[in-house]
Amino acid sequence: MDQKVLLIYNPVSGTKSFATHLDQFINFMQVAGYEVHPIRTRNKEDFESVFCRKDFKEYSAVFVAGGDGSVNMAVNQILKNHIEIPLGIIPAGTVNDISYNLGIPQDIMGAIKSVLNMRYETFDVGVANGEHFMNSCGAGLFIDVAHTTERDLKNMMGRVAYYIKGISELPNFKPMKTRIETRDRVIEEDLVLFLVINGRSVGGFRNLALEASMQDGMLDFLGIKSCQLNELSLIFAQILMGNYKNNKHIIYFKSDNIKISCTGNYCRNITDLDGEQGPSLPLEISMIKGGIKIIVPDINQED
Repeated sequence: MDQKVLLIYNPVSGTKSFATHLDQFINFMQVAGYEVHPIRTRNKEDFESVFCRKDFKEYSAVFVAGGDGSVNMAVNQILKNHIEIPLGIIPAGTVNDISYNLGIPQDIMGAIKSVLNMRYETFDVGVANGEHFMNSCGAGLFIDVAHTTERDLKNMMGRVAYYIKGISELPNFKPMKTRIETRDRVIEEDLVLFLVINGRSVGGFRNLALEASMQDGMLDFLGIKSCQLNELSLIFAQILMGNYKNNKHIIYFKSDNIKISCTGNYCRNITDLDGEQGPSLPLEISMIKGGIKIIVPDINQED
């Protein structure tokens, strides 16, 4: 057994259940011919420490067991340190949009079995002011909520926790005067929310961007214009069903390069990258096409 894989796992992600599957992961990998080096992490500093001190040339792959935030931190470190081996993802977080978009089973044992073949493909990576994201970048309503909702509530209720808290803030929320620039358009609009999306599912809402793909080299922009409270409630209902593109209060387009700035006095400077706090506005967002190797299930794999 001369092949090795590195496993980075977050014991407090989601329902904190991956630790109970750790031995099973190691066993399945050993049977497949891989020696597992597990490392326990809890925050960004831990991730940075792992990638600074490890020589990744000795590994066939690096696996991350955690939520979208853990995957985001791993992706940033892999690209920052020019690591060429593929990334494997075991969804063990609250929402797990990235793994869902990649077709990885959402139960931990199913995910473990799906990555044993080590088959990988290349996927696009978004870049916002130099920081990488796999799935989404956004600001406005619900974005602040992701960073102010208590961890225990998020772990217990998942996406419902964001939705409930976001709805409670609607009456007091002020829109942002926003300028959006691409190669072929300039849009100035009061927005309550914008998302730049690389994958179909965002915030656990599986139908949010049905046309988005992590392999088409494009980003999907979704913006919600300022409107009456009753109209906003209808818009969110349409968004949850993926049936919103003909709504007059929705801005939707595709581009591989987008600049976003706030031109008014009321700016939501908290942004989100894959569930982690991102850079402040203004944003310059671009794509690295096929920027990372990720292990994916075999299309002929049986359960």
